Amino acid sequence: MKQKGYFLSIGAGINQVPLISSATNLGYTVIAVDQSDRAPGLGLVPLRILESVTEYRKILKTASELPLQGKIVGVGTRSYGKATYTTSYIADKMKLRYAPLASVEICSDKNLLKAAAERVGILVPESLDLHSGISKTQFPFVLKPARGNSKEGIRTFYHPEEWEHYLKSKKKLPRPKTSAKKKNAASVAEKEEWIAQEYIPGFEITVCGLVQNKEFFPASISHKDVTSYAPYLEIAHTLPFLHPELVGEILLNCRALVSATKMNNCPFVAEFRINPLGEIYLIEAVPEVGGEFLADYLIPNYFGTFYFENLVRLLVGEKIKPFVQFSQVPKKYAGVFFSAPPEGKSKFVEHSSFQTHGKEKLILDLKWKHPGDILKTNDGNSVRTRSVALVGPEQNNQSPEEWKTSVQKRLEGKFESV
Repeated sequence: MKQKGYFLSIGAGINQVPLISSATNLGYTVIAVDQSDRAPGLGLVPLRILESVTEYRKILKTASELPLQGKIVGVGTRSYGKATYTTSYIADKMKLRYAPLASVEICSDKNLLKAAAERVGILVPESLDLHSGISKTQFPFVLKPARGNSKEGIRTFYHPEEWEHYLKSKKKLPRPKTSAKKKNAASVAEKEEWIAQEYIPGFEITVCGLVQNKEFFPASISHKDVTSYAPYLEIAHTLPFLHPELVGEILLNCRALVSATKMNNCPFVAEFRINPLGEIYLIEAVPEVGGEFLADYLIPNYFGTFYFENLVRLLVGEKIKPFVQFSQVPKKYAGVFFSAPPEGKSKFVEHSSFQTHGKEKLILDLKWKHPGDILKTNDGNSVRTRSVALVGPEQNNQSPEEWKTSVQKRLEGKFESV
């Protein structure tokens, strides 16, 4: 295959491998950046830069000085947060394609994102004033860091007594763990703020897609399940989407978000909460691939389309292929499931002997924790112990909820309180 140019991968960890592999398969020579010389993606590429993905200036300088036989034609990342800032910065300096820094900044701050969404008529949870006090009529409400990832720090307070006890025990609101001294490639000081929002009952969904030339290309709408306890660890992402009557409005919201947040030539992932009246509230939207293996496993195995090949095409300036019409649901169930520890602090004992049922096909099984590991659920999604992904035919004798419950029971590991 003729060499088409170089593709710069910001990161080379296990989650970055699908992006690196797709770029290679499409004929691009990949330059991978990672501070660990053992990152699995480094073994797949001919050119490596051993550097932290947050060191945007060093990466730009090193990449610019490489003795290449052609041009760097694309840059991308599968990671989130600071890696996204780095990718945006390098894309800007090298005149490549990625979300502009203004877009990354809006989406990284829940206050800025809320304001942008409201300007285009998208519903968002009502903000509450922590300084003037929370009235009894405003319970339940959700407390979360204005900046943050992976569910760290999120709590819901259902009664005034709960909130009063929390304030007395903390003296002041805790410092968000995900805050940074140096915020991003723009070198703007980060404020550490907490926000309070009204609690929206209902169910959650995740929308994945791509944005090219300001046009939104949807790839999937999936259901998301979380633990019943804070900080609401994500434990399942499942297909099919069971409310086709809402697809049109969901996609309208996504297109409006693309415009409001200035996203362009980048990946797109958003989370919404849908209340019992069918009203759609935005929870989060970012110019990222998103984790949770949706793009890696669910989309290709359920719809037969390849997200990462399209993403590489987008980032190098090729016209992407629209994803299949995902509203035409195949007659099968699919999901990515996670085993989460019980609320609080516990010791992990062992994984389950997970077994498939009937014609289910196991397409992923990753064990993240080892016996003896101490886990604290306040640390967020990082404490989950195992991930599995399944595709199977529609179960005639089981509803989607019954099927999800069955998988979760089979996946559940053993834990001891400490």
